[in-house]
Amino acid sequence: MNLFAIAGLSCGISCAILALIALIFGKTKIHRLLAFFNIAVSIWGFGGFIVGVASNSSASIFGWKFAHIGGMFVSVLFFHMICTFCMVQRKALLTFGYLQAIVFNFISWIPDKLITKTRYVYGLFYNDTTFLFSLAVLSYLILVIASFRELLNFYKISTGEKRTQTLYVIFGFLIGFMGGTSTFSPEFRIDIFYPIGNFGIVLYSLIVTYAILRHQLMDIEVIIKKTLVFASLFLIIFGIFVGITLLMQELIAGGRLLGLAISSVIIIFAVRPLDDFLIRITDRYLFQKKYDYKHLIRQFMDELKTMILNTTDVAQSTVDFLNTSIRPIVSGVFMYNKFTSQYDLIASSDFKDKALKIAGSSELVKILGDTRQILSTKNDDKSLPFQARERLMTLDIELMIPLLIHKDLIGFLCLGKKKSDENYSTDDIEALSDLSGALSISLSNAQLFDERADAEKRALVGTIATGINHEVGNPLNIITIKLETFRILAKEGLLANKSKEEIIDEVEKITKVCLDSAQRIAEITKQVSEFAKPDKKLIFGKVNISEAIDETIAFLKHGMILDSEKIEKRIICEPAYVFADRGQLKQILFNLIKNASHAIDKEKGKVIVSVDKNNGDEIAIKIIDNGHGMPKEVRDKVFTPFFTTKEPGRGTGLGLALVKIMIDRNNAKIKSESEEGKGTTFTLIFKGGLL
Repeated sequence: MNLFAIAGLSCGISCAILALIALIFGKTKIHRLLAFFNIAVSIWGFGGFIVGVASNSSASIFGWKFAHIGGMFVSVLFFHMICTFCMVQRKALLTFGYLQAIVFNFISWIPDKLITKTRYVYGLFYNDTTFLFSLAVLSYLILVIASFRELLNFYKISTGEKRTQTLYVIFGFLIGFMGGTSTFSPEFRIDIFYPIGNFGIVLYSLIVTYAILRHQLMDIEVIIKKTLVFASLFLIIFGIFVGITLLMQELIAGGRLLGLAISSVIIIFAVRPLDDFLIRITDRYLFQKKYDYKHLIRQFMDELKTMILNTTDVAQSTVDFLNTSIRPIVSGVFMYNKFTSQYDLIASSDFKDKALKIAGSSELVKILGDTRQILSTKNDDKSLPFQARERLMTLDIELMIPLLIHKDLIGFLCLGKKKSDENYSTDDIEALSDLSGALSISLSNAQLFDERADAEKRALVGTIATGINHEVGNPLNIITIKLETFRILAKEGLLANKSKEEIIDEVEKITKVCLDSAQRIAEITKQVSEFAKPDKKLIFGKVNISEAIDETIAFLKHGMILDSEKIEKRIICEPAYVFADRGQLKQILFNLIKNASHAIDKEKGKVIVSVDKNNGDEIAIKIIDNGHGMPKEVRDKVFTPFFTTKEPGRGTGLGLALVKIMIDRNNAKIKSESEEGKGTTFTLIFKGGLL
């Protein structure tokens, strides 16, 4: 047997094992795609083995055709799997990929079309390429290159464990594809080295297996774990059974039946402890990552400080955090809805019903409210009746954790069993109990924050609507007057004495004025839309600070919040940029300039927005007003949520709190300087430079 045959056989066996494990135990779409991909690669490998041992051209051609049954599907299944892994949709290219695989597979079995002849090289009957085969290879390369392009793009935006997983996917599959693709060389008469590239596919399978075990790649470590535990348990039981039976047979006449009886009793009593022991061993050395529970809570609170305060963000952040630490199969946060008297699922991961609601009068809620304790379907707690336990189990929920504020059940956190199959320990329960306290306070504050923010938005909408009505009304009046004047002139016959050229010239003038006015309306509505509906997903990049200031000032002017003569822009370094999310930068400027406009005198007041270099690669943006200033006791609390010096009903105390949150999210800094009677200066420090 030559090296080509050994490489093919090794490739076929290793990928068949990976496919079998994913196929038997996999539950998700990506598991199935991984299984089908490895089946295709396994067929390619076994086909290579047939080629390697073929003694004539006919047998070799059959081997090549067999290999390409899987080979034609390798690239498209890989592309499909990577799109799923990277959470992108590429329907057109995916459709092309499957169609080309089916068509070329069909053609390959037509005599004298795709795989027609061989040439003897390296002691092998190697496929000699044809024009159609070259097209098939080109299609293969297009899909493989597109797959790695998606992976590289995903790697750039991914973070934490997902980034590490992506790196292993890139590295592992790159080695596999470089190895497999190198076997095409002799087909194109490139006889540089012996074609043993299929060993690269074996190496790919080892790398991917390691990534599954070490970094939970594609969340199928539980598959490998169950396989290891089952195989080890089977071998131990089989060893006990055979060992005791043979021993009794040697020591006692007719001892076979006695040996069977003894081994059966031992197995009955030992199987569960053995199963638990094997799970602990695999958890300890291969799977479960230990974490510092105090660090978990501290890290959660640190993240909470830098997020936009609303209930959905807080809840989803908690779910995402638990998914990367405890890693349950399902997780979700329910919040009480006072309008429907139900608990709504506001954030979740892998819940089957994303719109799930649980009635406030349900048995589960009543038990949770009365006991104020974590409910578990694993415990023999008599406070959890059979029907309630069954209800939780149908939802794949193992833990139900109350979220309490002053003895009121404002919501609950639900977790399924761990993906590692490990039970929740006492330390886990204590950590989750502490976490639920922090989460309860955060959600309660976020709810209050949402209510106050809505009130402020409604007040601001009223002010802006008045200004927008004025701004849009002016160009609309111009359009109406011009068109109505022309209509009256035509109706009264005042255009009858004018030549055709004069009438056309008049129409062109009216049309130009109307188009200019319409363009003005379009600009106003676009500016309002950009402020009213900023992107939910933050996109950080270079933002031209001068443009951002101009757009913010224009919006303030449209909303009649600040007259243009009351504000001055001073760009000392031009053209400057800052590294930030454009939408949030404009919101920061809007809030600070709006606050400054409220502080200045209506007649002599002035707001200055200046931009200058700071230390190194930093840009300083200052919002300066000559208003009434702030006393020390106010300066110390300006960024505290809900703190306001305005009369009740006129201010929510959220403007500067939101500014601080957005500043933190953009990795920037803010400081305030103020003196009573002399005005206030807010300084923003962003990473940036000159364009």
